[in-house]
Amino acid sequence: MKTKVKKHKFNLINNISAIIIVFIVIFIMAGCGFMYFIYINAPEFNKDLLYKKESSNIYDSKGNLIATIGTEKRQIVEYKELPQVLIDAILATEDARFFEHNGVDLPRFMIASYGFFSGKDAGGASTITMQVSKNSFTSTESRGIAGVIRKFTDVYMSMFKIERDYSKEEILEFYVNAPYLGGGNYGVAMAAKTYFNKNVGNINLVEAAMIAGMFQAPGEYDPYVNPSKTNERKNEVINLMLRHGFITETEANAALKVNIKKLLKKQPSKINKYQGFIDTVVQEVIDRTGNNPYEVSMDIYSTMVKSKQDVINNFYKKHKFKDKKVQVGIGVIDNKTGAIVAVGAGRNKKTEMSLNYATQIKRHPGSTAKPLFDYGPGIEYKNWSTYTPFMDQPVRYSDGGIMQNYDYRYRGFLTLKECLVDSRNTCALQAFQAVSNDKINKFVTSLGIKPEYLGKTKYIHEAHAIGAFTGVSPVQLAAAYSAFGNGGYYTEPHSVKKIVYKTSTGDIVEKFNFKKKRVMKATTAYMIAYILQGVTPSQVYVRGTEIATKTGTSSYDETRLRRLGLNREVIQDSWTATFTKDYSVAIWYGYDKLTRSTYNTTNEAREERKKIQAEINNKIHKKYSTFTRPSGLVYSQVVFGTNPPKLPSASTPRSKIQTHLFIKGTQPTTRVADAPKKEETENKKEDNKQ
Repeated sequence: MKTKVKKHKFNLINNISAIIIVFIVIFIMAGCGFMYFIYINAPEFNKDLLYKKESSNIYDSKGNLIATIGTEKRQIVEYKELPQVLIDAILATEDARFFEHNGVDLPRFMIASYGFFSGKDAGGASTITMQVSKNSFTSTESRGIAGVIRKFTDVYMSMFKIERDYSKEEILEFYVNAPYLGGGNYGVAMAAKTYFNKNVGNINLVEAAMIAGMFQAPGEYDPYVNPSKTNERKNEVINLMLRHGFITETEANAALKVNIKKLLKKQPSKINKYQGFIDTVVQEVIDRTGNNPYEVSMDIYSTMVKSKQDVINNFYKKHKFKDKKVQVGIGVIDNKTGAIVAVGAGRNKKTEMSLNYATQIKRHPGSTAKPLFDYGPGIEYKNWSTYTPFMDQPVRYSDGGIMQNYDYRYRGFLTLKECLVDSRNTCALQAFQAVSNDKINKFVTSLGIKPEYLGKTKYIHEAHAIGAFTGVSPVQLAAAYSAFGNGGYYTEPHSVKKIVYKTSTGDIVEKFNFKKKRVMKATTAYMIAYILQGVTPSQVYVRGTEIATKTGTSSYDETRLRRLGLNREVIQDSWTATFTKDYSVAIWYGYDKLTRSTYNTTNEAREERKKIQAEINNKIHKKYSTFTRPSGLVYSQVVFGTNPPKLPSASTPRSKIQTHLFIKGTQPTTRVADAPKKEETENKKEDNKQ
């Protein structure tokens, strides 16, 4: 019996051993097959290809060329021309054992490989040699099987096609001369010339650290675009140089105290007249594809309508601004397609990819939020009419605070139309509280607005009712309002229609399809558009066209104002959202920062935005364009001040009779009035201040 047990155990061990051997053989064969795949598919290394790159072209909506970007500005330097401080900065940042390995830093590679397969961030493994391969001959793919293939291709290229045939000094030359380093510059020589007006051999420790820090993310660490981030990155490089023994602690401390802005030469001011839209396109391409048009050759077919963009450009040139620091951001959306047809990326634009005031700012929208968070959802989900009654009186937030109006007064009984036209805060909060928070969230997020949630929940706090939340950009706001103009559809705003990549093996076309989604009933969209025509000032006029407007103002904390010696008439953000059936235009007006000398007051901002609104909108919109009233709405006459609304009788004074829009089937009477005549009235009421 014992013999049988031993024999059974012996057979089990033999079987397990055989299985292990089979797996080892399969693993070795798979590894050999994988390496053979890498071998036959690896590109040839040609140092002449390191410094050749085609530019990218950007076209407008009609296919006309508006810009050529990424044209190389490069000056090749030899290793002996590089200052030791720059070499040290690069080695400390990218590959401290560069002169010791044969193209692959095995310890780093093993740690990074473990991190890749375990799902943990274990840092990068690319040596300088591998980066030469990646930047010019393979790709930047880092995910999935494609990322694994790319990484091992770089390993093979580094060990057998670069390190074998070239010296370390030559490889370092390849590395410093090839990359894009911001501002249209390629290589360290042009970077030193552009940023510091120096020959690369003459740069100091701080300048070398800045340049070395730009290699991995030249756009993010461009000192003209993001000086604070650039300075932080410079400090990281200094600390790495100290850690690896390239500099002393005394040198490090001195370098950390120097702000890079003090060393920069004045940035070049000559830029393309359409630079704001070009920046919008470039950033969208980067966001959607991960490819930078300044680094990857492509033809980009944009949505820019030249005639509309010229309106914005001419406004920036001709408008008389109060000072040099006040800013205006503008977004213009085609309501039918969601295309961004023009942008106002900001005044006094002097460099590529600087802050884009059309797409990159986030400012409190003030009362422009009311159709989005309050009355739109109420009409959509509760079938409110333009008559729906509200009491303009003190209203409490759920947490006990009291809502106030911009004029600190209360008017009693008001209709929804009056509440929205006169921008009464108390009514807005009542409207917000009357609709399910989930439905408000659904409504605004379907319009591309990102609320500010409480904690980890999807709960939208009540300050959203008057626009006091994280904020929006002009393009975001214009895109949201486009749904009111086009009958209830939302399309993601976009500036790019198609990209054609120019490769050595032919063109690769990438098209973008932006789907139009119904996000509200046509009746909701029309009712908001109908009401907001009563807000449009008389200065804004296009023959035969119905134009709707919502304005908004946000305020500063009174404690902050008192600290600066300013009164509560000082405001933060001034907005105008204007739309017709065809286009939506959102305009933000204000300052980057509040100081004792850079601020707007309520009255001056109101008058200024009327002028700006007229100068732009009178030239953007089409003539003889009117909103289409859907069949689901009817006009009915009601007695003002009654709740629920009542049908007027023969004895009802004419002054008490009003005509309002109702959802069909909800009106209080079968008596349907003719559509009221449109009146050109200037809204003399000031917006809420939040």
